[in-house]
Amino acid sequence: MFSLPGMEKLFLIGAGGFIGACLRYTVSSQVPRIKSIPAGTLTVNLLGTIVLAFLTFSSEPQSMVYLVNIGILGSFTTFSTFAYETFKLLEEGQNFSFFLNIFLNVALCLAGVSIAYLTLNL
Repeated sequence: MFSLPGMEKLFLIGAGGFIGACLRYTVSSQVPRIKSIPAGTLTVNLLGTIVLAFLTFSSEPQSMVYLVNIGILGSFTTFSTFAYETFKLLEEGQNFSFFLNIFLNVALCLAGVSIAYLTLNL
């Protein structure tokens, strides 16, 4: 059935979440929009994807999974903000930017995963 994770894991996830949220706010607020594309969200999603891919494809200690992968990167990257900002572009009638934002987020993040994978497997 359903079991609660241990307190140590919850502490690592919570501490990482605090760090990641602060980092996301810092990074995304420093990157201006490019044309109408929300580049701050794109930047954090791309950076978070690359770091997560490197950590996932390498052998990392289990405690790092809770602190970095789930905690820091879980709150550093943001799918919900990406979805909201993309919807706002459509609502504002910026159809080209709507599709470009989706394309850039998906294509660049997939490229980031590929780069991490290829780098670690060369």
